[in-house]
Amino acid sequence: MTAELPEQSTPLLLEVEGLHVAYNRVVRVLHGVSLAIREGEFVGVLGANGAGKSTLLKSISGMLKSEGGAVTDGSVLLRGNDVTGAAARQMVREGVLQVMEGRYVFPDLTVEENLRMGAFSRSDTRTIRKDIERVLGYFPRLVERLKLKAGYLSGGEQQMLAIGRGLMARPKLLLLDEPSMGLSPLLVKEVFRIVREIRENEGLTILLVEQNAKQALAVADRALVMENGRVALEGAPADLEKSAELQELYLGGPRTG
Repeated sequence: MTAELPEQSTPLLLEVEGLHVAYNRVVRVLHGVSLAIREGEFVGVLGANGAGKSTLLKSISGMLKSEGGAVTDGSVLLRGNDVTGAAARQMVREGVLQVMEGRYVFPDLTVEENLRMGAFSRSDTRTIRKDIERVLGYFPRLVERLKLKAGYLSGGEQQMLAIGRGLMARPKLLLLDEPSMGLSPLLVKEVFRIVREIRENEGLTILLVEQNAKQALAVADRALVMENGRVALEGAPADLEKSAELQELYLGGPRTG
């Protein structure tokens, strides 16, 4: 299923065409997934566990090979250039960065050291300090914890740090994988508020994978729903919120009441 492009004059940033992915060349996870994202767009990817959402992000960010996965067919284009199967390091240099599911931080490094690690691929050392201050502006909770080891942060603070570290790379395309996972409802709202603020201020293109459909649809310009490694639905958030088919995909049966 090929994604319909929004009616915008802005250029395409990312195109995924007919992507098939398997782990160890045996376990097939994605089956012909296609999508296209324009610069500055915020696209949500919804779906239940095992739908292939995280694998899609890893196929784009270059993280796939580290887990024994491989693209068996299809392509990933960035600004029209074929980057299918490129390594994560190369994709970071190209401006594509994934914030992994599970609040990946370096627990034995301080908050400040974690943020600096996010800028490891940059050579503009004079501006890194300014970027740390800019990132901390989004996450004031982290200011008083700069010298604290990340392993001592709460789950919500670790998620904020993971996103902040991603911003330190100055990405053009930010891939967020389940930022709400394991967080309390109040922290989920705060994280999504910050994500919306970052998008508005930074002009970032964002591809968000999320099981919390309500929160994802509240911030995305457009969303698609995955089921069993395929794109089952796509549309504007307002349309998907009213979709009986979305209810079926999430709840496993027709909507009642």
